[in-house]
Amino acid sequence: MSNLRDQFHTCLLHAAAALGRALTRMADEHFGRVGLSPTMAFILLSTKEAQGISLTELAIIHRLDRSTISRAVDKLAADQFVERSGEGRDVRVFLTPKGTRKAADAMAAWKKVQLDYTLLLSQGESQFLAERVARADNVLRENGLGAMERS
Repeated sequence: MSNLRDQFHTCLLHAAAALGRALTRMADEHFGRVGLSPTMAFILLSTKEAQGISLTELAIIHRLDRSTISRAVDKLAADQFVERSGEGRDVRVFLTPKGTRKAADAMAAWKKVQLDYTLLLSQGESQFLAERVARADNVLRENGLGAMERS
């Protein structure tokens, strides 16, 4: 049994997926308390920093398909947290006053998520893992092997 476990635990795909699920559960708990998904929260935070950011820019920053970003922005717009401006490929996103208040909630939730995993892993280990995972993702994307941002 331990040999089989070791076989999977040393596989990057298996280990990264397991880590992703654990972090997603943690994030869903904290962001859910403020009525947001992690994706919606990160869109609000990005829009707060860059009013008028495009859907394409959001997709690149958050490494998600543009269609995923668009659906999340639709939900945020329905809740009056953001406004969309433009059409087609030139859609830009702006925070509303209500969205600015919700972005503060999102930031507080994000800090709690970071605190939770930092307390468990340590600041150094958390930062090391984030940097290594981002570097590996970049290599895979540059070689056409990772999930690419689609239009």
